[in-house]
Amino acid sequence: MKLALGDVKVIEYGDFISVPYCGKLLADLGAEVIKVEKPGEGDRSRKSGPFLDDTPGSDRGGLFLYLNSNKLGTTLNLESAVGRKIFKELIKNADILLEDGTPGKMSALGLGYEELSSVNAGLVMTSVTPFGQTGPYKNYRGSDLVGWHMGGIGYVTPRVAVTPGQEPMRVTHMADFIAGLSAAVATMSALHAKRRTGLGQQVDLSQLETVVTAMGYLVMTWPYDHRSNTRDSSVTYAPQHFVRCKDGWLLLFAIDERPWRRFIEMMGNPEWADVFADRNFRGENWESLRPLIEEWTMKHTKAELFQLAMTYEVPLGPANSIAELLACAQLKERDFFAKIDHPLVGRLTYPGAPYKLSETPWALRLPAPILGQHNRYIYCGRLGYSGKELRAMRAGGVI
Repeated sequence: MKLALGDVKVIEYGDFISVPYCGKLLADLGAEVIKVEKPGEGDRSRKSGPFLDDTPGSDRGGLFLYLNSNKLGTTLNLESAVGRKIFKELIKNADILLEDGTPGKMSALGLGYEELSSVNAGLVMTSVTPFGQTGPYKNYRGSDLVGWHMGGIGYVTPRVAVTPGQEPMRVTHMADFIAGLSAAVATMSALHAKRRTGLGQQVDLSQLETVVTAMGYLVMTWPYDHRSNTRDSSVTYAPQHFVRCKDGWLLLFAIDERPWRRFIEMMGNPEWADVFADRNFRGENWESLRPLIEEWTMKHTKAELFQLAMTYEVPLGPANSIAELLACAQLKERDFFAKIDHPLVGRLTYPGAPYKLSETPWALRLPAPILGQHNRYIYCGRLGYSGKELRAMRAGGVI
């Protein structure tokens, strides 16, 4: 099978989500990604659940299994001189290095961009950090929660009216995934430039900046109205809210005249409808309108209401649970979910790719590696070390 990035070689030296997700996106398109982990410890996501059958283990965590499929796995101690020597040997034949050390950490090991580009002038080195390689915050530690809220999204999520003064909303690991996605796009851009010029470059990616970019239109509206579009102030018209139904929640967006009238018809033209004909009035009196709507929606399921909405052309959609997503007819028809066998946890279902490439399709080819699984294959088979040398490196804590 022809793969879009089948000729691309990547070294991944990153932890938890952002860099591994970036590496996964490249690996899923066919790039050979060699994941380098700390000996005896491995990626932090190995210790992060959920674990299959509630049985912890470094090779059983759902987060690690998802983020590291389609990769080869090695271990290497970059604190050792031999480890750094081997790392440079890996870099010689690589197109891309993905890393997430704090600014200056790789340089302190003699593995910064300047040092590595002297080994491989075409290297694209993508460095993902909380705040970037420069600026007053560059050495600050960060996390998904820090990036999400310093970037402002927690202040405006969800963009529906709630109790005034409610605290910002946390959405788990979204900043990590946004940074990983942005890193993949930037890396591909640098790779494209390399193929034209023959020269690599360092990609300096700030998680904070990716979060700000994700809410860009809200930032752009500030000079116009000086409103922050918080969850308290953003809704002036109704309905553009979640409402309850028999088996869960659905989002109703019918603020304009035509969809509102169609929704009224869909409900059977209730007697109270004329009172709420004005969308400003509906917004001002949403707490009075909501129970009237829910009196009707609570008699129906999400599926029933979704089908009715299609008939009446009403902007309405179900708020799906994960179980409902796995059963979604649309996702099934497009073969979105994929399955693959893992030697320790068996056959599991994984989210697939949100795109279809007609000539170079996405594929789930390999399960996530067991810690150090491909050490012999890479170090002996690729770099030429002997079995005796491999055993000595293992005994010395190099791998």
